[in-house]
Amino acid sequence: MSNQQVPERAVRILMKDIFTKKLKPGTKLPSAKELSKQIHIDLSSLRIALKRLEAMNLLYIKQGDGIYVKDYVKHAGIDFLSLLFTQDEANTEDYVIDECLIDEVWEYWMMFFPEMLKLASQRLSLKDSKILRNFLDEEYANINNRAKVIELEIKQQDLVVDICNNTIIFLLSNSSRPMRKKIIEIFVNAVSGKELQTFIEMKMSLLNDYAKGTITDVNSVAEKYRDILSANRQMVRQKIIQNDYKLHVTRK
Repeated sequence: MSNQQVPERAVRILMKDIFTKKLKPGTKLPSAKELSKQIHIDLSSLRIALKRLEAMNLLYIKQGDGIYVKDYVKHAGIDFLSLLFTQDEANTEDYVIDECLIDEVWEYWMMFFPEMLKLASQRLSLKDSKILRNFLDEEYANINNRAKVIELEIKQQDLVVDICNNTIIFLLSNSSRPMRKKIIEIFVNAVSGKELQTFIEMKMSLLNDYAKGTITDVNSVAEKYRDILSANRQMVRQKIIQNDYKLHVTRK
């Protein structure tokens, strides 16, 4: 393990304990020396990790007293959640992403992305429309290549972000990339080929209707896409409940 990986490992260990409430808000951490022994990390690496967690608003330092755990729900940002989503599913002991959290991310995306789409629709150029159409055509042509579909879904989302051309949206999109990728992976790998085909065709139809002027109201575009996302969310929910899809997939 490299010198850079050691602090990262300490961050992940403590972050997992904070997220799962093993370390509850208000808990005082052991001394650095004791904590380094508990998690088997050298002191210098641990101090780097603690500083990083403090910067993420997961810990706070009381001078002359010690280090305390903050309530991440009240203080942490999206970078904390995104880091959780970069964990390796193969390491099931440390993996903390479950169906409930995935569903909450999906709920957030259902609220946020259609609003981005609304703004993008107002700023959509003919060139943008053509690029998006090419992405959809390529996705349809590669419908049996799930990895390619996932890649193209991300590209479509990133294009919408680019069209919005809003600094805050850029930053939120960057920070949420691991979460966005995860829910795309789950959806694409959970649904059947026919269900995936229907999803792509619905997007094509929506783009065509807007390009032809059949739909002129950007609010209608946003709401129609929200309905699509809602249907996808419900579809994956059912597959997880019925055990047709397992969230944790061991990677080779």
